[in-house]
Amino acid sequence: MHDFTKAVSFSFPTNIRFGGGVIKELPKHLKEQGFSRPLLVTDPNVAQLDFFKEIINDIYSSGLSTETFHDIHKNPVKSDVLKGGEKFEETDRDCIIGIGGGAGMDVARAIVLRINHRRDLFDYDDLIGGDKYVTEDVPYFITVPTTSGTGSEVGRSAIISEDETKRKRILFAPKLLARQVFADPELTFGLPDFITAATGMDALTHNMEAFLAKGYHPMCDGL
Repeated sequence: MHDFTKAVSFSFPTNIRFGGGVIKELPKHLKEQGFSRPLLVTDPNVAQLDFFKEIINDIYSSGLSTETFHDIHKNPVKSDVLKGGEKFEETDRDCIIGIGGGAGMDVARAIVLRINHRRDLFDYDDLIGGDKYVTEDVPYFITVPTTSGTGSEVGRSAIISEDETKRKRILFAPKLLARQVFADPELTFGLPDFITAATGMDALTHNMEAFLAKGYHPMCDGL
């Protein structure tokens, strides 16, 4: 039983639109929020899939402009983020949409940070207290998960590696939360079988961890 004399803090404020076909609502949402020039950030594999091309077509058909950035590594590195930030600025984008699994959404989230925060990217490393430097506004950020395993769509951190050493760094700040999530289960249908299987096991493992963990968390226990 929880010791109610001990205070705990938790925050799950992200708006989530869930259901089959909800991705079709993305262009309307952009218009309602006053955005017309999104940068879509994903990985090279997702960029080749039919559902991703359909998302682009739907955006164009709604009279909006879009650009895509997918030049990222399987395990994203700092240079991926810097190139994505340059793409955002050079093409005059006004918001960012991260689409895919963990890699695509991590790079998208790190680009969100990069746009108005110009210190060295790893100055924002959570392990050295870098979140104290995240003080400026960030671009409007939407996430669209296409796998069941990562949970990155509702996270507030991005794992980015150093280019040379491959040492992983964690960029963390509440400002990096997505403002809107479109979680459409139908987007998983077009993935390769091995990705569906691997990310399904990932999701199962996370649930088992929450169930078996000895530590108490009121939100986890409530679920």
